[in-house]
Amino acid sequence: MSLTPLIERPWLHPRVDYATSHGLPSHWCQLPELLRLRRRWLHWLQGKPGGQWLLHQPDPLEFTAALLALWDSGRVAVLPADDRPETLQSIAAELNGQLPTSLPPGTEHEPASLPPLGPQDVALTLYTSGSTGQPLRLSKRFDQLDSELAVHAQLWPLTGAAVIAQVSHQHIYGLLAGVLHPLCAGVPFCGRDALYPEVLAARLAEAREAPLTAVVVSSPAPLSRLPEHIDWAAAGAPRRVFSSGAPLQLEHAEQAEALLQTPVTEIYGSTETGGIAWRQQSRNAVWQALPGVDWQIEEGALVLRSSFLEQPQLAWRQADRVAAQGQGFVLLGRGDRVAKVAGKRVSLEQIEQRLLQVPEVTAVRCVDPGRADGRLGLVVALRAEALPQEHSARRALTERLRARLAEQLERVALPRYWRFVEQLPCNAQGKLDRALIARLFADLDDERLPRWLGEQWQDTEHCRHSFEVPERLIYLRGHFDGFALVPGVVMIQWALQIAEQSFGPLGQFQRLERLKFQTMLRPGMRFQLTLARKPDAVTFSLDSSAGRHCTATARFQPDAGLQT
Repeated sequence: MSLTPLIERPWLHPRVDYATSHGLPSHWCQLPELLRLRRRWLHWLQGKPGGQWLLHQPDPLEFTAALLALWDSGRVAVLPADDRPETLQSIAAELNGQLPTSLPPGTEHEPASLPPLGPQDVALTLYTSGSTGQPLRLSKRFDQLDSELAVHAQLWPLTGAAVIAQVSHQHIYGLLAGVLHPLCAGVPFCGRDALYPEVLAARLAEAREAPLTAVVVSSPAPLSRLPEHIDWAAAGAPRRVFSSGAPLQLEHAEQAEALLQTPVTEIYGSTETGGIAWRQQSRNAVWQALPGVDWQIEEGALVLRSSFLEQPQLAWRQADRVAAQGQGFVLLGRGDRVAKVAGKRVSLEQIEQRLLQVPEVTAVRCVDPGRADGRLGLVVALRAEALPQEHSARRALTERLRARLAEQLERVALPRYWRFVEQLPCNAQGKLDRALIARLFADLDDERLPRWLGEQWQDTEHCRHSFEVPERLIYLRGHFDGFALVPGVVMIQWALQIAEQSFGPLGQFQRLERLKFQTMLRPGMRFQLTLARKPDAVTFSLDSSAGRHCTATARFQPDAGLQT
């Protein structure tokens, strides 16, 4: 299937109406609404500075409309790596402007003429995830994007398809596969809440009834958590399932394929390089280079030349170690994961591999938490029965794992900061990025915080966060001497703060209902905060292996702008 390049503005010369002609619901991107929102953004941008504009919008339709308005007004879109306020504020200070997260009221505007989109013009500025260091800023030209989209269309045409994205379009993989490819191919696409399995099943059924064949753009995190209780056969098997952003374990690939009845196609690449290779590991673990990507191995490292690169004529050296196999290659791990601790070079991967030999350990990431002492941190995923529930168990586990590492590392190089989790936290791309690392170790710098250890979402209105009570918690001082307890008011404060972080603004607090304190919460205890969002309330409970500690319903008066 040939593809209309971005420089020819396929949104103004569509082959079909993306969703309307198929009778799909409004949460699928529909061309009339897309163009209407684009014209409103064009009106809003009139008279404002040109140049680079920060764009962060979680809804695919709103995002795409704003992106097209920036391009059609001669501007460059800058996509942040995460949505933390400090990240957005820091980036926006260096740019010409920032688009609001919601489109202000206004009329529509269609310019009499549009600036040409040249192949060498910068289309986007993105940031790397920061999963292996500080996020790096880089630009993508239209010719880079169009080259990669043409390869996607060659290998995986979208004729008669409907694209369902489970990953963020703020990053290059989700942007290309979840938004720009269907946009240029003229097929329906949707995203956002499809991250949740029940919603994914509903979207698959909608595509089947259209009738269209679904293409799922996913990542290891949602694919590894597909539940068996959903009737996936009734929802309809997708044509293809893509995964990228992080390695997908073979067992998770096989489980996803068994449930969805479709092979999982993995795409290997990075923000800097674009796509590099692909595979279906349940059939063949060897990576095959994408068309137009030339590669060779030098001193165990992968060296590339590709039209997706900023400088296609120059060789790009990947940090990954590889070995040739057949007509492709296999990945052996990263070669740049070395840290200097107290003057000693320490292999982070060696630490991880050592701990993965422990039977109860399911995954490990050794990270730099950015502490002044330069010491390393470890995020260790354990089997449920091995998770420490109180201080003494945590201390014993830490000492046992440290002793195992001490067999190979000097004492000064041993990781100092440990976090024990049910599963490694990850962003929409399936990566443990800098934002998540900062969140895991935030209690080291703020003695008011509980120690965050991850979250699980059932849907947009129900979630569960895991925490530990830090022994250094400031609220324990004087409460009580010799038998420290977390005050009840602190439990409530944590619940309301995490609820607002999870669901967004809740409105003006009114009152607490059905408040109960049942069990003492003590230093070192692991506990879960379960939250449920209602139109004018949030219900919460704090529970641990010792029982229920606190439960209540908090009532709010929604702000006028929050009412639906």
